[in-house]
Amino acid sequence: TATCLNCSWPSACQMGETVHIYCNRRPECPLPKVSTKHDAKCLYCWQLPEYEYTCPNIENCTGTTTTKWSPVECTVNSRVFCLGKRRFWKNKRCNVSRGYSWSRTLFLSITLGGFGIDRFYLGLWKSAIGKLFSFGGLGVWTLVDVFLVAVGYIKPHDDSIY
Repeated sequence: TATCLNCSWPSACQMGETVHIYCNRRPECPLPKVSTKHDAKCLYCWQLPEYEYTCPNIENCTGTTTTKWSPVECTVNSRVFCLGKRRFWKNKRCNVSRGYSWSRTLFLSITLGGFGIDRFYLGLWKSAIGKLFSFGGLGVWTLVDVFLVAVGYIKPHDDSIY
C-alpha cells in the first residue's frame, strides 16, 4: 500500500500529467524492502477526485443556524499515490438538523394549512400571518403549500434540513 512506501516524484512534474514514480518500503513496515515503479497522476492529495479519498460524514453540525460547511480530516485511499500529506482538511457540507419533521410539516399543511399552522411550525411567521388572515388564500395557497411541502421546497426558516 502507498502508506508503507517512500516515493520519489520527478522534479519537473506537471500538474495533472501521468508520471512514473519510484518507491521503496519504509523501515517500519513489515513487508520486504523492495523498490517498485508506479504510474501516478501528478496531483496534491487534496486535489484528487472524491472517490480516491474518504472523509467522515457530518451529522448534526454544531454552531450557528447558518453553518453549512464544516472542516473534516480526509484520508487518501491506501492504493492511491499523490503529492503532499495523505491526511488533509476539506470543507464538507453539514447536514444541519434542528428537529423539524417533514412528515409533521406535511400533516400540518394538509390538516391546518388554511390557518398557516404549517408555516408557523417552520418559523416562517410572516407568511404564516398572511396565510392565516387570507384563510389560506381561500384554499389556493393551502393546496400549493401542500405540494411545496411534499416535494421539499418549503424548508425551516433557519435553512436546516428536516
